Amino acid sequence: MAEIAGLALSVVGAVGLLGQLFDGCITGYRVFSTAKNLGKDSEKMVCKIRIEEMRLWVWGREWGVVEGRFEAHLSSTSWEGLKDLAKDILEQLLGTILDCHKLQDKYGLREEAPGSVDQDAYSTCKKAADPATSSFGSRFRKDMKLKARWVIADREKFDTFVQDLSYFNDRLEKLFPPGRVETLQRTWTNELLHTAQRDLDILQLLETSAVEKYPSLNTLARLKQLRINLDGKEREPSRKILSSSELKIRRERIQVDASEKAVARRVRAVYSKPLDTMRDGKVSEDVPVLIDWIDYDAEMELDSRLHLYQRVDNLSRMLHSCSSRHPDLHTLDCLGYVEDTKSHRYGVVHNGPQLELAQNAGNVPPFQNLYALLGDNDKDKRTPDLDVRIKLAHTLAIALWSFHSLDWLHKSFSSHNVLFFTGNMPSGAQHHDLRHPYVVGFDSSRPDGLAEMTADPIYSEGQDIYRHPSSLGVWRQSYRKAFDIYSLGLVLLEIGLWRSVRSLYKPKYSHTVFKEKVLQLGVPALGSKTGSLYRGIVEKCISYDDQDEKHPMSPHQMMEQVVSTLESLNV
Repeated sequence: MAEIAGLALSVVGAVGLLGQLFDGCITGYRVFSTAKNLGKDSEKMVCKIRIEEMRLWVWGREWGVVEGRFEAHLSSTSWEGLKDLAKDILEQLLGTILDCHKLQDKYGLREEAPGSVDQDAYSTCKKAADPATSSFGSRFRKDMKLKARWVIADREKFDTFVQDLSYFNDRLEKLFPPGRVETLQRTWTNELLHTAQRDLDILQLLETSAVEKYPSLNTLARLKQLRINLDGKEREPSRKILSSSELKIRRERIQVDASEKAVARRVRAVYSKPLDTMRDGKVSEDVPVLIDWIDYDAEMELDSRLHLYQRVDNLSRMLHSCSSRHPDLHTLDCLGYVEDTKSHRYGVVHNGPQLELAQNAGNVPPFQNLYALLGDNDKDKRTPDLDVRIKLAHTLAIALWSFHSLDWLHKSFSSHNVLFFTGNMPSGAQHHDLRHPYVVGFDSSRPDGLAEMTADPIYSEGQDIYRHPSSLGVWRQSYRKAFDIYSLGLVLLEIGLWRSVRSLYKPKYSHTVFKEKVLQLGVPALGSKTGSLYRGIVEKCISYDDQDEKHPMSPHQMMEQVVSTLESLNV
């Protein structure tokens, strides 16, 4: 199996009995998760073990098992038996993964060749990690390694081995859940996607290995493969795309709502969707849709036009059923795209939101973006409650983290591109309904890792103030995840203050000066409105530098911290 690289699972120097047991389990896991000799047929089985290893490691990191925080917490509880229960589960796991005889007799493994498994090393590791056979306070040695080249002789028995490993993880997570259960699951899922990088073989293994038990990982691994496959097409677009795209919709099938302005970049419309078979004497059905228009220069050269066309086609493929497959993305499902040659623009056609819209049957309900809600001067509407605003902030952070797990940069993350549909709001409501946000505005989005520059969005209403200063200007840097995190920080600031960051902006400000004003004036004002934890995470987003050598933190780690902090806030 190709090694899933990129994550250092170093847990040396474990504190306490539970820490030693945990350390031994991780050491035993590494024999399988880094194995390269098991053959093509066994890769899927070994990948399943890698998933269980990641689950255990993330759980242990969350609880601070290695540092002794978990043991100290259990010792301070009123029921001392919890510590014994945790010890029992870890001992059973240790005995499963570090017992040579059990691995051979019960789980269907055999040595690749005589002497290819160092049984003495297994015995030493097990004794060093087992509190019953090691002196109290002894540490798992830094250089302790296992020499083992196993072969799967009985696949049914080995499948039982994987199921048992999963069972122990389930027991630990259910009996000792961390304070942020959902974020824990997102963390190990996104960690696996992150460490797989852009290796399609590993992503394929993750997809197939997760299909039965871990649907979220299965979906995201499949979407990331799609994202990577589309990247190649975007770099080298083919002229065949002009006539062969399956998602292109004929312009005459789109009827824009008469109430919409002709120059609006986001409009409601009705799509006359063809039916596979005649229904009630009709060959098509009217589907309410939302269209995001992407303008282009009428004089654009053919090669540039092909690149834009390919990007629109790729975007539609990524958004096609994307949200229904994985709700963490909070996007509107895409039905396809249309070209409006008279107005020199493409339109990404989104399906209407899946809400109860009885009073808006046959049309997409009215919508407003977050920017408009922040500036709503309706005296009958009060500022949303703090818990509602924190929930919104948490939801949007999860969405961006999910995009990044697919190596997908938004590039235009702002309150202008967060939509709320108002069709369900009762008349006379005292506040805006923020329960169902949708992230839109992907016209300039692109995959992470492209060396070349891609087209920037056409800004309107001052949306460029949400862009990181280093991503703008003549000497701008290639866009990266850290710049999206900066934009997220500004949106979180707006949600906390419940006013637009534009109130801090003056035309004379450069983007660098504006960033300084936000940190000097906007962020400190959050404390009295949202508390210090929320204020601190907003400041970290806006100040975040993924290239800071003194305080290195990857975008993945930064987003995990943002999501976990927001999830921990109780109002």
